[in-house]
Parts: sequence; C-alpha cells; structure tokens
Amino acid sequence: MASTTQFRNVTKGFLTTSLGKLYYWIVGQGTPLLCIHQSSSSSEEYASLIPLLSDRYQIISFDWIGHGNSDDPDHEPNVEEYTDCAEAILDHLSIKSFSAIGHHGGALIAMNLAYRQPDRVKALILSGTSGPKTEKEAQQFKATLKSKKKKPLERSGEALFDAWKRYADYMPYAEAMEMIPPYINSLNQKIKPYDAHGSMLKWDRNPALHSLRCPVLLLQGSFDVFVSKQDKLMEIIPNCERVELSNSGPFGFFDDGENCAMAIDNFLTNRLVK
Repeated sequence: MASTTQFRNVTKGFLTTSLGKLYYWIVGQGTPLLCIHQSSSSSEEYASLIPLLSDRYQIISFDWIGHGNSDDPDHEPNVEEYTDCAEAILDHLSIKSFSAIGHHGGALIAMNLAYRQPDRVKALILSGTSGPKTEKEAQQFKATLKSKKKKPLERSGEALFDAWKRYADYMPYAEAMEMIPPYINSLNQKIKPYDAHGSMLKWDRNPALHSLRCPVLLLQGSFDVFVSKQDKLMEIIPNCERVELSNSGPFGFFDDGENCAMAIDNFLTNRLVK
C-alpha cells in the first residue's frame, strides 16, 4: 500500500492557524489538485495518487484539524471551520485556482469551497456523496444523530474487533493487508477528542449543492454501502457526470488508487478549462 513516506519528492510542512497547526504535503507539477480526505482518516488516503498523477498535477493534501498529524482542537469543529483549514493551506501555498477531490465528508468540504469561492474552484470530484434525502428520511436520520456520538474505547478492546469486522464487510473484495491502512487511520481517530462525522452530518449542504456551476464528477465505488441516490444529484448539478468504480468501496483511494486516478485524470483532461 502506498504511503507518502515512500516518495522523497513530497514536500511536507505545518501551518499555524487559529484552530491549531495543520499538517500538509504537496508534490508534482501542473494543475493544482487539492485532495480532501474523509472523516476519521488522514491525507495518507491519497498517497496512492502520487505515482499515478504527480507528473501531470500538483497534488496538495492536508490533515483536517483533529486528524492525522494536525493538532487536536479545543472544541468540536464544524464544516465551516474545516473549510477554513482548506482555504488556509491554499492561501499559504499561494494557490490561486485549483480543482478539488473530496471523499465522503471531504466531498462536503470541497463542495463548500466551491460555494465560497466559485471563481477559484475550476472542477470538483465528489466521491462517495449521496443524493438528497426526502423530508421523512431527513427527520428519521436526524433522530439517529445522538446515537452516532463518539464513544470511548473499552479496556477489553471489543470495539477494535468490532471495527475490524465492519471493515471486512465494507471491503469484501480486499485481502487482510489491504484492510490495514484505512483501519489504522480510523483507529488513530479513536484517541482524538472529536468525531467529525457528527459535524458533517449536521451540515446543511443544500445552498452549496444548488450553487455548483463548475464541472463536477461524481464517483461511487460499487461496494460503497454509504452512497445512494447519485442519480438525484445529477438532476441538481447542471455540469455533472458520473463514474461507478467496480470492486471499490468506502476506501477506494487506499485500495483502488489506479482506477480512481484514471477516472480523475480522464475527467479533468476532458472537462477542465486550462
């Protein structure tokens, strides 16, 4: 499995912000491509793209505040604050315009970036993003939010075994060694003070979603149990196309990097105005 530590040409750094220090890395040349990881993960999610895309794109990624090597915050951040972090990294690196990939919760941050700065975002890849819920579904979902709050680990370690079983269900096509990187990333989040899933699930994305005008690619792994109704998104987003990746699931950028990179490159090559 790819890791940023394998590639000596990756530049790494920290940026001090009002929320704490943010870890980031940048590699490659060409069109800037910001890669935003999902909740309970880290920028290592995109390490597989480095050998596949860095000859044509300047790949930038960062650990959200409270994730990976970035500082833990003193309060539970919301989507706007996570988006502030993304903007801070881009400004620090003097990136004037860019395309962005966001996976699961990262797709919401990417969407919000395009909402805030439509002239700066040239294209979006929204990966693992579901279509809108009906009012009844939204109310039912809202009622479950309390049960999704972060729970402490027990000394018995039972939660760790339960998590491994969930990952085996999420990745039925994968060998055990392929399950380890996303599983370890998730475990690292267990010792963090906040679980970003809660903030993501509370955010009203409708204003941002309905504002999108740049070219948009919807990605979905065929085994991603968290994604549905992308056809409804295509009805909302005017300049949109969709690719479903076979034998890919919730952690496709970890275990199916080659097909993810191919879909991204084909989309940006065909749709990006240079």
